[in-house]
Amino acid sequence: MHSISKLQVGIYIGVIFIVLVVVFIFLGVIPGLDKKTTASEIVIWGTYPQEVFKTAFTAWREEHSNVSLTYEEKTPTGFRADILEALATGNTPDIILLPDSLLHTMQNKLAPVPVISMTEREYKETFASVTDIFLQNNQIYGVPFAIDPLVLYWNRDFFASETIALPPSTWDEFRTDAQRLTKRTETGNITRSGAAMGLTSNIPQAVDIVSLLALQGGISIIDPATHAVTIAQTSTTNQITTSPAETALRYYTDFSRREKTSYTWNYTFPKPDEAFAREDLAMFIGRASMFNSLSQRSPHINIGVSPVPQYSQAPVKIGYGRVMAFTVPAQSPKQTTAWQVAVFLSQNAQASSIADDMKLAPTRRDLLGAGHTFPPFSVFYEEALRARVWYDPDPARSSPLFINMIELVAAGRDAGAAVAEASTRLSDLLK
Repeated sequence: MHSISKLQVGIYIGVIFIVLVVVFIFLGVIPGLDKKTTASEIVIWGTYPQEVFKTAFTAWREEHSNVSLTYEEKTPTGFRADILEALATGNTPDIILLPDSLLHTMQNKLAPVPVISMTEREYKETFASVTDIFLQNNQIYGVPFAIDPLVLYWNRDFFASETIALPPSTWDEFRTDAQRLTKRTETGNITRSGAAMGLTSNIPQAVDIVSLLALQGGISIIDPATHAVTIAQTSTTNQITTSPAETALRYYTDFSRREKTSYTWNYTFPKPDEAFAREDLAMFIGRASMFNSLSQRSPHINIGVSPVPQYSQAPVKIGYGRVMAFTVPAQSPKQTTAWQVAVFLSQNAQASSIADDMKLAPTRRDLLGAGHTFPPFSVFYEEALRARVWYDPDPARSSPLFINMIELVAAGRDAGAAVAEASTRLSDLLK
């Protein structure tokens, strides 16, 4: 064996020392160096009220008094434009609270999480599966902090009046319950809808619901990892070939077609949350983020919150949810400190307070697994663990594409042709 010289030993010790110093600087363990190598202020942009981060930001200040956090609340409608303008003018924030739907359009402008901060294995062991959408090309492009899953809202009193003991757990039950809960005049006009389904103009979550149905059918629409467009994919069971997307479209749109027994919804109704608050609607599928305003507007209604229905005999339960993450622009000169902030805010105590204040589900598996004592939130947690999402190339262009596909089928057009056209156009968006 060759003996190791004193020089080699010295080199090894030096390398190990440098690595440890870098780690400790990043984690803020070395205060003296931290002040010299990190920024004194981190600017954060998001579309949520600053109050939801108050507890978490206070915790940061107590441990890192040398770095202040400045939060700027932006409007959701102009958020993307604000970001692009800031990047173009060099006035970029240090952290952006980015929804998963904007990841594709922003990815080449974001800095990946340093391996020193979090490995892919640590990421997957820490966060729910739906957050894997921020894993792209073997890089982590965000630290997720909230999941906004779809849930079923229902009027308990209406269900009890029709002697329906439980909310629907399958789509067959959903259709049957909707028919029983719908009230009509002698001429057939709907006075109370059993379920808000079928259209897009007065159902803001239409794209989400059809996406949920398609994902439950076994396709990924656009695969989060490979970006393959699978919306037109078919599956064969017992020698019967079906298209999950076509099945989803037919099921959804039948609720708005007068000639169908599923007919429960039309253009005369307002948006589902408004109809529900006016007691003109028995149940609807909406996002968890709607619960707070819905309960405040409808204190007189005995609101039930349950998991979304599933296809009968489905091998696994699948939900749908949007993900929000802390991301760092590549232009930011304060990336080291920004990632330190993001990782700190994703830790157990801070993640829990942010989720509670946002009235959403956290992203951490340990928090989701522990559940919540408030029944509606416990449903949010369950659905967050089941949630999936597809890789959206550009919501500003993909949403109109989906809306057109739904409306064509609602008007009686062939579902197969509508899905084929959507598949082609989605592929074009990814080019």
